[in-house]
Amino acid sequence: MDKKWLGGVIVLFLLQAYLFIGFANHSARMGNIVKELSGHPGDSKPGYHIVLIEQERYHPYWEMVEKGAKEAAEKYGINIEFTGPVRNNMEEQISLLEKAIAARVDAIIVQGLNDEKFTPVIDKAVERGIPVITIDTDAPESKRLAYVGTDNVAAGETLGRMVVQTTGGKGKIGVIIGSELAKNQLQRLNGLSHIVKNYSGLEIVDVRSSNISHMEAIQQAADMLRLHPEIDVMVGTSSTDALGVLKASKSLKSGSLTIIGFDNQEETLAAITRGEIKATVAQQPFLMGDTAVRLLHEHFQGTSLQREYYTEVKVLDKSNVQEGESL
Repeated sequence: MDKKWLGGVIVLFLLQAYLFIGFANHSARMGNIVKELSGHPGDSKPGYHIVLIEQERYHPYWEMVEKGAKEAAEKYGINIEFTGPVRNNMEEQISLLEKAIAARVDAIIVQGLNDEKFTPVIDKAVERGIPVITIDTDAPESKRLAYVGTDNVAAGETLGRMVVQTTGGKGKIGVIIGSELAKNQLQRLNGLSHIVKNYSGLEIVDVRSSNISHMEAIQQAADMLRLHPEIDVMVGTSSTDALGVLKASKSLKSGSLTIIGFDNQEETLAAITRGEIKATVAQQPFLMGDTAVRLLHEHFQGTSLQREYYTEVKVLDKSNVQEGESL
């Protein structure tokens, strides 16, 4: 009887253990599902869940930002999600920022395109415990954790010095900027203007916006050149602008026009090689994405961060254009 009683106790114990383990596994799975539905990765996906909101999906510049961020996320075991409007749209970016906050992600990387519109939403995220890093364009008055990207005023000054070097300090200048609403574009224009105003022989005669559209850049450049045939230098402050100017100048047969651009799109580098675009100021979008994710990893580990992390720009012309392929 003692052996039968002992055997029954053992069987009962094993049954209870089995049931307990099953219940624990079920509870863990349910916990993971709840976490994933609320925007957090479950335990089956270790690491933090962050979102990078791009200005425009599938744009070559943002594809390089994405590539850098993705490689860094893989290195640090971070689950990263990429989103953004298919066509440049500030209101949609803000809507996506609101959605990321509602999903309670662990961190957000986003542009700070417009202080008035972006700052309150960035602050909302931070107040809910979600750290925000601004990338490419800053929102310095917000509660963001840090900014990663170009010093856009300094980059505009670099454009200005290139104009001075190219023209010898004399000429009429037309400028195509990416957007009249985007702070980074206005900062580049301010930097350019700051240099130009120091030379009495230089004058900016017209400034127009392409709205980050190649077709709009062509149209605005063509209209500007028709209205101001005296323009001998055209400057673009976003990646689409110089290529739009080039297309417009070819259609109008403005052969003597000097074109200076921004960023290192493949088509821009090819045009520099052919001598059709004089030079470009190239940013480092891959490094921006990589750095932003690395800084979030360091923040998660308890490291204190600086307020700004500026990535350098590089002037590319015919002598070093091949270097632009690796930025």
